[in-house]
Amino acid sequence: MDEKSNSQKKIINLFSNRNHKSFLVSNQIKKKFENKGYEVSEKYNNKASLNICVGGDGAFLRAVHNSCCSIIPFVGINTGNLGFYQEILTNEIDEFVERFISGDYEIDRLSLVEARVYFKNSKKIARHYAINEFLVRAKEQSIVHLDVFIDGNHLETFAGDALIISTPSGSTAYNFAAGGSILYNTLKGYQLTHLAPINSRSYRSLSNSVILPSNAVLKTEVTKIDRNNEYLLIIDGINKYYKRSAIDYIEFGISKKHINKLVFNKNWYWLNIKDKFL
Repeated sequence: MDEKSNSQKKIINLFSNRNHKSFLVSNQIKKKFENKGYEVSEKYNNKASLNICVGGDGAFLRAVHNSCCSIIPFVGINTGNLGFYQEILTNEIDEFVERFISGDYEIDRLSLVEARVYFKNSKKIARHYAINEFLVRAKEQSIVHLDVFIDGNHLETFAGDALIISTPSGSTAYNFAAGGSILYNTLKGYQLTHLAPINSRSYRSLSNSVILPSNAVLKTEVTKIDRNNEYLLIIDGINKYYKRSAIDYIEFGISKKHINKLVFNKNWYWLNIKDKFL
């Protein structure tokens, strides 16, 4: 059964940030859908036909993670600054409700990047998923030293502030601020970008971002100089600490998981690029 026919379930998940405007808009949306015969849940319900995220891009990202990267379609209602996930403006809510109920939308499939953390002397693997990006850096904002491999081939020995591994949909976030490329959000692949790299006789990094195909595996391994500090793995802005001496290596790649996003205006992405960056 596809996402459009799931609307017969008559359940909507509604996520919101704690902003007062978002609170008012959420109540408005809840009443409109209840008047159409829907049950509105403010906690994740896996039988819902839609995840509505009210706020900015942060609210959207939190909803994705709080729902464990649900394949139930997401849509963003913007109550803050113009975001890349928040397509619907507050003055468009009535139109949005009617178009959703009538099935007048498209669905974009957005890739997730997966990080697999391998530990020394253990078969345990920690798995994390990002819709925007991963950052690999030192805990205390000191220089991190990493050997970088792609499909088993040593690419570089990196020294600098951080490595950014981003999805196409996350390419306009931290990746772009660090000088990475913009990738169309439904492209198949991902990107490696260096944050403040140091180039010396010992450490050589590429000066541009690297676009990787969706089947490529990127591996980071701590150099001997950096064994006793802590990794800070930042997942869509969420910090996760790892003792480097306990880690063997981390692999990154496109996950089999994905999320679905409703699209009401096929030109939204390019209009957003122009409004936000030009």
